[in-house]
Amino acid sequence: MVRRIVHMLLALAPVYYLFPVELTPFGVRRWVLLVAFIGTIIAFEIVRLARGITFLGLRPHEKNQIASFVWAAAGIVLTLWLFPQEIASAAIIGMALVDPLMGELRRSGVKDPTTVSVSALAYFAISFSVLFAVGPFEVFGCLALASIGTLLAVPSEWFEIPFVDDDFLMPVIPALGMTVLSLLL
Repeated sequence: MVRRIVHMLLALAPVYYLFPVELTPFGVRRWVLLVAFIGTIIAFEIVRLARGITFLGLRPHEKNQIASFVWAAAGIVLTLWLFPQEIASAAIIGMALVDPLMGELRRSGVKDPTTVSVSALAYFAISFSVLFAVGPFEVFGCLALASIGTLLAVPSEWFEIPFVDDDFLMPVIPALGMTVLSLLL
């Protein structure tokens, strides 16, 4: 349960956009926060792996490999840095809320077609709502972007890709797809 709650708190990552672009009178820019954040996460992970540290919420198989929280941090930082604000926000919030939903549905024994359908509907509703609330798109644009985001997000979590965690793929792949589509709208 701790993992699920922490995962859902990742939906707060778009708060990053509320910080001013210039953080100090000395010219420190907002993107420095992203570098500091990912640098801290990577440094912590290096120490954790070197010392064999485990903690509440860490999966047993992650003891000797890069943990999913590092992958999630990398995916969120990349998404915040590279993609338009409204698309990054939709992709990150969708990942933060739908990934734990899929996990809980699977854990409770819900059949795969139902898990995929419920997760897809949830992702679509979340991404459409975020895009409509903060984006410059008309309703049709929001529907199209939310649709492509959904079609890319659910498989990003569902299918195992060697050496890359779904917590990295689930924000990055939909954000990439939505960005490409937004250029065509």
